Amino acid sequence: MALMSLIQSESQVAAFPAAEAMIDHLKNTYGASVRAVVFYGSCLRLGTDENLMLDFYVLVDNLSDAIKNPVSAAFGALLSPNVYYHECDFDGRVVRAKVAVMTLGGFARGTAETTFASALWARFAQPAAIVYANNDAARTTVEHALSRAVATLLKKTAPLMAGPYTIEDLWITAFQATYRAELRPEPPSKAEELVNAQRDRFIRVGAAAIETLGLGQTVEAKSDTGAVWAWRARRWWGRFLNVLRLIKAAFTFRSGLDYAAWKIERHTGVAVELTERDRAHPVLTGLRLLFRIKRQGGLN
Repeated sequence: MALMSLIQSESQVAAFPAAEAMIDHLKNTYGASVRAVVFYGSCLRLGTDENLMLDFYVLVDNLSDAIKNPVSAAFGALLSPNVYYHECDFDGRVVRAKVAVMTLGGFARGTAETTFASALWARFAQPAAIVYANNDAARTTVEHALSRAVATLLKKTAPLMAGPYTIEDLWITAFQATYRAELRPEPPSKAEELVNAQRDRFIRVGAAAIETLGLGQTVEAKSDTGAVWAWRARRWWGRFLNVLRLIKAAFTFRSGLDYAAWKIERHTGVAVELTERDRAHPVLTGLRLLFRIKRQGGLN
């Protein structure tokens, strides 16, 4: 099946009730500027938000209309996306979400082959559901962006492969490379676990992308020196961007330090206890935690 058809089918997965409640909350919060809402991450994969936090991208026409705060909107335009923490009530409990807000056009550009940083095209090469689109044009734009994300990730990764490789090998190498480029607190085995958890999906989508790209499913390849250096540069550039985003998020992501501490311990086992003094100085605390986690082996 063609890559685009697979992505279209995959993106139509319905959200579960707690996620639907959060989607309604986000539409009300960001108003008429919302063009689409994309649901992704572990909650989508598992079909539950129990002991987890929902992950969404809210794609808008205009950041100033959606965010209202002109300073935050300006920073969002310079270094997208802006990330926020949201809560809403559902069925007598609190539902929590990490929400990235950016323009629909920025999202489309961010998954394209011409975008050097890997964050968007790596994240959305994974399963994602378009849980709201305000019209067919917006849905089609997101579908094309998701399809491009898969093709971009695998095309950028294929030159790293040395000798015969399978579709699973290609995906695992891709995610390992992108984790290193994003300061992600993931153990070395995370990429393999991710692919194995949805092996059929990654094989099916990967085969369609490989056919589209003309790579062949098992290729006698030699590692491309230019591609290796490009990924090394991407690693440093991506980490630099993520440090800037962490600093920016300290001002926009309410309870962001608590979320970061939970995320770090969940992924690395490195426990982080925050004091009120830490929370009062989020930028300095974030940088201190970054170096601490690196020193304790929490970052690859």
